[in-house]
Amino acid sequence: MCRTVLLPLACALVFSLPAPAETVEAASVQPSPREVLERAFENRYEVDTAATIELVMRDRRGSERSRHFESASKLIEDRMHAIGRLVRPEYLRGFTILQIEADDRGHDAFVYMPSLKNVRRVTTSQRGDAFFGTDVTYEDLERRHVEDYEVTGSAEDTLAGEPVWRIDVVPLRDSTYDSAQFTIAHSDYTILASRYFRRGQTEPYRLLTVSRTGMVEGEGHVLPTRMKVENLRKGTSTEVTFKDLRINPTIDDRIFSIRTLEQQKDLSRSIE
Repeated sequence: MCRTVLLPLACALVFSLPAPAETVEAASVQPSPREVLERAFENRYEVDTAATIELVMRDRRGSERSRHFESASKLIEDRMHAIGRLVRPEYLRGFTILQIEADDRGHDAFVYMPSLKNVRRVTTSQRGDAFFGTDVTYEDLERRHVEDYEVTGSAEDTLAGEPVWRIDVVPLRDSTYDSAQFTIAHSDYTILASRYFRRGQTEPYRLLTVSRTGMVEGEGHVLPTRMKVENLRKGTSTEVTFKDLRINPTIDDRIFSIRTLEQQKDLSRSIE
C-alpha cells in the first residue's frame, strides 16, 4: 500500500500503465472465419439425434400441406447415417429415406416407395430435388465439413440484437449452389441463417433461418427445433418443427440399412 507522500503518485502511475501487450492481445484474440465455421459445423453435425419432424409447406397463394416424419441420425465410424420415415399423411405413409455418408464425404441416399415396393437411389444430380414435395432438398440433409468450403469473406454483425458473424463461402465439392453465406452466433456457434446464391447473383435464391425459441441444449450442443426454408424464386416456404428432439440417444446401428427400408421396421423400437 502507498503510505508516504511520494508513494501515492508512484502507485497512481503504476496502476495507470497499460497492460502488457501479450495480455491485451490475448483478450482480443478472435477465432478466424474458418474456425468459426468449423465450430458451427461441429455444433450442428457432430452429434446423434432422434426426433419427430413436422413440415408445413405454403405456396404462393398461402395454401398449406403438411408432412410428419420419424427420424434418427447417428455418427458411425465418423460417417453420418440418417433415416426418416413418413407417418402422415396416410397416403404417403411408409415412404422412407436413408442417407449414408461415404468415405470420401459424398453421400449415398436411398428412398423406399411402398406403393412400388422398391428402393430408389438418389443420384448426385438429384441432390437439389425437393424432399417429398417440400422446400427442403436432399442436400440440406447432408453433413457438412469445413474442408469442403473456401471462405471468401466475413463480417461482424447483429441479428435480432445478437452479435453474429456472417461467413461467405464457395463450395469446393459439387453442389447445387455457387456460393453461400452462413450467419453464426457469437454465443454458441449456432447457424442462425443460411443464404444460397447462384453464380453472379447478389440476392439469394434460397434462405434457411432458425428460431431461438425452443432450442435444445445438451452435451455441448445447441440445436434448433424450429426453422424455415424459403425458395425465394418460387415464393414457397416450408416450416420445420422438431418435436421431442433428443441429443445423443442410444440408437441401434442396424436401422440404417436397406433391409430396414424394405421391411418397414418400427424406428422407435431401435431408439432409447
